[in-house]
Order: sequence, then C-alpha cells, then structure tokens
Amino acid sequence: MKNNSSHQWHTLSEEEVLQILQTDRNQGLSAGTVSSRTISYGENKLTQEKVRGVFGLMLNQFGNPLVFILLVAGLLTLFLREYLDALVIVVALFINVAVGTLQERRASQAFNKLNASQSKEATVLRDGRRMVVPAISIVPGDVVILEGGMSAPADMRLIHDRDMYMNEAALTGEWVSVRKDAGQIHKEATPLAERDNMVWMGTLVASGYGTGVVVKTGDETEVGGIASGLQLVEVRRTPLQQNVRYIARFLLYVILGATALIFLLGVFHGETIVDMLLITVAIAIASMPEGLPAAVTVVLAVGMESILKRGGLVRNLLAAETLGSTTIILTDKTGTLTEAKMSVSGLYTLEGMDHKNTDSIGDNYTLLRSAILASDAFIERREGSAGEEEEEQIIIHGRPVEKALVSAGVDVGILQEGIFRESPRLDFLQFESRRRFAASLHSGEGKTSNVLYVSGAPEPLLERSTHLLYEGKSRRLTPESRERFMRWQQSMSADGYRFIALAKRDVGFDVIPTNDPDEAVLQGLVFIGLIAFSDPVRADVAESIREVRSAGVRVVMVTGDNAKTARQIALETGIADEESGVLTGSDIERLSDEELYDAVMHTPIFARVLPEHKLHITRVLKDHGEVVAMTGDGVNDAPALMSADIGIAVGSGTEVAKAASDIVLINNSFSIITGAIKEGRRIIDNLKKIVSYLLSTGFSEIIVIGSALAVGAPLPFLPGQILWANIVEEGFMSFAFAFEGAERGVMRRDPRDNLSKRILTTRVKELIAIIAVVTSVFLVALYFFLLSLNLPIDEVRTFMFIALSLDSIFFAFSFKNLHYPIWKIRLFSNTYLFRALIVSTVLLVGAATLPPLQKLLSLVPLSLFEWIALVGVGLFNLLVIETTKYFLFERRKRG
Repeated sequence: MKNNSSHQWHTLSEEEVLQILQTDRNQGLSAGTVSSRTISYGENKLTQEKVRGVFGLMLNQFGNPLVFILLVAGLLTLFLREYLDALVIVVALFINVAVGTLQERRASQAFNKLNASQSKEATVLRDGRRMVVPAISIVPGDVVILEGGMSAPADMRLIHDRDMYMNEAALTGEWVSVRKDAGQIHKEATPLAERDNMVWMGTLVASGYGTGVVVKTGDETEVGGIASGLQLVEVRRTPLQQNVRYIARFLLYVILGATALIFLLGVFHGETIVDMLLITVAIAIASMPEGLPAAVTVVLAVGMESILKRGGLVRNLLAAETLGSTTIILTDKTGTLTEAKMSVSGLYTLEGMDHKNTDSIGDNYTLLRSAILASDAFIERREGSAGEEEEEQIIIHGRPVEKALVSAGVDVGILQEGIFRESPRLDFLQFESRRRFAASLHSGEGKTSNVLYVSGAPEPLLERSTHLLYEGKSRRLTPESRERFMRWQQSMSADGYRFIALAKRDVGFDVIPTNDPDEAVLQGLVFIGLIAFSDPVRADVAESIREVRSAGVRVVMVTGDNAKTARQIALETGIADEESGVLTGSDIERLSDEELYDAVMHTPIFARVLPEHKLHITRVLKDHGEVVAMTGDGVNDAPALMSADIGIAVGSGTEVAKAASDIVLINNSFSIITGAIKEGRRIIDNLKKIVSYLLSTGFSEIIVIGSALAVGAPLPFLPGQILWANIVEEGFMSFAFAFEGAERGVMRRDPRDNLSKRILTTRVKELIAIIAVVTSVFLVALYFFLLSLNLPIDEVRTFMFIALSLDSIFFAFSFKNLHYPIWKIRLFSNTYLFRALIVSTVLLVGAATLPPLQKLLSLVPLSLFEWIALVGVGLFNLLVIETTKYFLFERRKRG
C-alpha cells in the first residue's frame, strides 16, 4: 500500500502534521499502531532492481565480444557445412558462457553481501520511550530524534530543531550543509531545496539536533522517487578496470594484425580460405583476453568479500585498488587503537582529593550527576524474552565517553530518567571538536534561575572558571587549586587515562545562545571536577602496527586527546618510542607546508588536533606524493576523509563520517586496516597473474602457428583444438588465480612498488615474454621434429594439441608467485588451482581417449609411452621457465 502523498507537508504547521498523522510529539506512536501501519505501508526500504537469475546472466554473456565472435564463427561454419568444427565451436561457446555466468554470479553474490552488511538504525519515540530501531521498521507518524552525525531514515516534517544543519548531498549532490527551521511554513511552489522545514531520507545531520515526524517512507520518499532501485554500494568502473580495458583494446589491434598476417600466409601456402578463416577466428579468440574485465570484477569482489570477513566494509572498488599502495596511515586513538570500552576510573573533586576519596559521595556525587545531565547518551529499556520475566535489558546508546558516564551512574543508582525528571532539560548544545565542550540547560529545581552544565576538555574549562565547588558550596578558584587539578590530570594522562571536566553556572536564559556560545557559556563557571576514563589498548594492535610498518607504511597518531595520553598510547602500541616528540594543533598552525610535511615524516604523534588540521595534513601529504589513509568518526572529519586517498570510518562513528569514507571498520580495530592493506596487495598480484597467464598463452600460440605458416608447413593445430585448449583447459586454471593467497613477503615490499594502476609492470612483461618465447620455441621444435618423422598429420596435431594443453596446465604454476621460483613456494596452497588442475587434466585425457571427443577434435589415440614423453616435455618446459625466472628475478634481487 502506498503512502498518502496528497498532502504538501511543507505547507502545514507542526500541529496540523501531528493531527493528520495521528501521532504525539512527546509519546510518538504506540506499538500496536506501528504494527498496523507496517502492514498498510510496507517496510521502509527502496525497491531494488530485480536480481537477474542464472538464465538472465547467461543471456547477458552474449554482450561479451568473445561470445559474439564465437557465435558468428559457429554460424559461419554451419553455413560452410563444416559441421564438426561447428559442433566444437558450439561446445566452446557453451563453456565460455557457463564460465562467464559463474564469474558474474560470484561477483554479484559478493556485492550483495556488502549491501546487506550496511543496515541502518534510527532513534524514535514509541509509547513515550526513546529507543533505537532498524530504519526499515519506520512508518509514517513515527517521531524520530535526529542528532549530529545521524542519517535521516525517511522523509520528515520537522517539529523541533536546535541549530540544525543537514547535508543533503545524497539528494542534491551538494556537500555544503543547509540550515533547517521547524517553525517555517512554506508556499506550495517552494522548491524542494528551499523547504527548510523538511528533512529527506538519506540526508545527514551535519550539526545540531532536531525532532521530525515521518511523512513518507520507502519508494514514496524523494530519494525513492528520483532513484528507484538505488543500490547502497555503487559499483562503478575504477581506474584499474579502465586500465584493463585499455590493455584489451591495444591487444585487439595487435592480434588483428597478427591474425591477418597469418591468414595471408596460410592462403599463400595453399591452405583453403575456409580453414584459414576458421583458424584465424580461433587464434583471435584464443589470444584476445576478452575475459579480463570480468576477471577484474571477480578478483576485486573476492578481495572485498575477504576484507568484509576481517571486519572491514569496502564501500567502493577504488579503495580495494589503492589499499596496497598506501604509504602513510593517519589514525585516531579511541576505538581504532583502543577497545572503545570506556569506563569511569575515577572522580576527582577538590573535596574528594583532600579526603582521598574517589567514591560517588559528596561533591563526587554532584560531579557524576552533572556529567550525566550534560550527556547526550540515553538508556533504552527492553523487556526480557519469553521465560525471562525478571530480566529487563538495559541498552545505553551514545558515544563511548557518554555511555561510560551513564553506565557509571546506573552502577551507583544515579538513574538518568530520575534526574531528568528532577531537573528537566530545556536546551542542549552538542559537543563539537572545534569548541571542545557540550552544554546542557536545565530548570533551576525551584530556583529563580536555570542551571547550565558544561562538560569538555579540562584546559579551557579550568581556564575560564572563576569559582570552585567545595563541600557543596561555591568558593573562589585560586591559582593553587587550578594548578593542583592540572598536575593531577597530567600525571594520570601520562599513564594513558583520558579526562573530561565538568563545570556549571546559574543563568537567566531559557535557550542557550548560539551566536557566540563560547562567550555565553564559558564565563563565570563554577568548576566541579575531573572524571578519568580508562580505555584499554586492543591486544592485537601492537602486532598489527609492527606488520604494517614492515610493509613500508608509516603510522602517525592524529588525535584530539591530551598530548600525554596520546603519547602513552603511542608507546604501548609501538607507534612511537621514548625519543619521539609530540606536536599539537597549535604547532601545526605555525608550520609552513614543507615544515609540516617534514614534521609528519619525523613525528609520530599529533595531539589536540582539530578536524581542519587533519584536512591540512592530508592535503600536504598528498601534494608530496604520499598515498594517504585516514581514520575518523566525527561529522567534522568528513572533509578530511573525503580528501584522503582512502577514508576509513570506524563502525561506531557518525553516518556523516561513514558516508564520506571508502572503508568502514565494522568493529573499529586498526588490525582490520593491516589486513586490508595485505588484501589490497594480494588483489593486485592476482590481477597481474591472470593478465600474464592469458597473454602469454595467446602469444605463444601466435608464434607457433605463424612459424609453421611462414615456411609453408601444415597448420599445427585445428580450430577446434585451439578452442578446446584455450577455453576448456586454460579457463579453469586462469579463474583459480582469483583465489590465490598472498605471496610470501607481500607485507615487506615498498608500497611505492605496488602502484595499483600498473598491471603490465616491467617484471610482468618480462615474465610474459619468457613464457611465451620458451613455450613457443619448445612447441615449434617439437612440431618440426614430428614432421621430420613423416608421421600422419592427425597424429602430429594430436601430439601438438596435448603438448599445448599440458604446457598451459603446467606453467600456470609459474604464475603462483611473481617473485620466487616454483621450488620456493607452497605448490598446492591454492586449493582452487589444485582442483582446476585435476579438472583440466581429466578433460584433456577425456578429449584424447574418448572416441566421440577424439572425432570431434580430430585426434588419434596415443600410447602410454607417448603420454609419458609428452608429460616429460611439459615438465622440462616448466623447469626451463622457472630456471629462467630464477636467474632473471632472483639473481637480480640479490644483485
């Protein structure tokens, strides 16, 4: 059932909207109403394009030039009444379509897993309780609470806002944030972009907060109307895929020229036009790597799926390409290096320090209560499952620090709901890194004035406070007391503890002024105390950082935390040593670009850094040729995440940060980045292996056939034999390279040697040349030797067909490692390649021994001795290739 779209919601007042949708701004919808409306309106999701089945994927393969050429060749042979060759081509056509369908289906399944992993949630009021629900369960009339960093789950009419700005890039493409105003009522003709009392599905809260009533869901939303079937992961052609297409086009011209020459040579030496037409079509098909674009997609999809299993969601293919070339990582501390399991480890008021008491009594109680009042975390209570009547599940939502505060309150009996009833919140100013504090305004609990609670970084709050809470009363804050708090904080920060400070003041306003919040909030404060938090370092981080540094990647901590806290964590994780210095955001502002680049390359810790500093560092590094990966979680991190070559958002971060990133760390850990870099390098290596394998086999065949025709000798292969060898025998082997594991030493390479856009590197070209020349020389020598024995031509071609097929099977193992010879690697580490070897061998033996296939391919039976001799030739050929590879690469490495 469609949503009711007859209302122009932007033309109606807040109360009119609430009345039409039969909802309450303070209670929201009831559970029963939500259930009935879900039945009426359906789930809140966009209808996706119908997924093509196997038959649809098979039909899609006929858009591939390779399949088209096979189809034309098959029709041509039928027209010429070459029924046997036509049957071979039809079989080859079927196999190629099957392999292409398999590749596309696997890639599609991998991308579907990526899409499914991006589920979203929304904060709503239902039955008067604030709770977090899946965005898909939102219905018209739901009252949704929006805070900085959140994503709008549906189209909504705002009924309350506080200094609220929305990023509407998902709808308009414009990244500049738009100011919202719930109190506005617009004319019907007002353009969509100017309806500032509306919030649209998929847009992001850049700053401030607000409350909206859902008016449209799913396909009825503006985004749904504009982009029906919009996919969460945009699959676009990346520079690497474009590079592969360029290689394919270049080779097409080369192969067309070569096949034209072979055609003319054959006709000149007496071959029939029909035979030469068939052989040139077969050579073109065998030599042209039309499967490369699909292979690229499969390798990238398999790599992205592997990263997802490690806990990293790759949001676009470009990141998968660039990962292996990363030269520097700018990492935050909380969540990425630490567990993000914040816990309150100490309450420090002057009274508590005097009495050596950290328990939540006296001023310490006031400190924790004030911190909870100034927090934007909230408690959601869920009923226990059936059979667990006494169990009520308490879930705390919010940022790690805020959750720790509310949790500490629950532990000592300070319940958030209770203190908010005692002192209702009138207004709230969210924490922003640029101002480094949050403020919450509450009614004065019987007083004539209201109370403003401020939480934030200790330095500015101590500096701007004039009084101090002591034994429940306010007294003048002396320089000695201020210094005492600072020394205490610095001492504990050196042990890795993180601090926030709390202050308060009586005020006469009912709304926090936002035109100059620093002056309105940070004056005449009564300092209450400090709260210390502990956040243990992740157990696997130190090893991950050692591994990523051994890969030639520099790791720099860039955090907003205190310098001493940052330094301690950097020491524990191995980012820094005892000799390392620390720079701050204020230091960054004094440095020129050249000085800043030098500082980043020699200083591993940057503390008290603002988002604009992160952006500046990223741009300077990129200007100096570095490939930069940067982690972030906040709204204001978005510009730097977008600017970095690889933006990495933590899973617990804001929707704005995730939208601006290329990778999302689902469980936040730095170790995922290390694994992703390794996977990125494996992806590029495997692409090189597939390209090298396909090109070397094609070139060797052209050389063999061209050599035979140049001297007037009969064709060494028939068209059907070439098609079978290249599509059946090589097809399974090349596809297996997508699953080849990371090479030994992959994380010890210089990242600058791993540029993702260069597939045909000098090493790869040399390897292609080695294998093509060695293989073709052996095959040409074998061919002329067999002709000299005056054997029947069918027997000679049988020898050549089996020798060609065995070569393509055996030397596939030369591509298992592009840097080491075969005797230095684990030969059967890739089970897919081992299975492909078995399947290809069985098919080859079947083709050479089963009478129907023998007739189809014009083959004759061979003796066991001849088979052993051919296997020996193939293995000797492989040994020559590997020896040449060893002297070319290994000896060069030593030199």
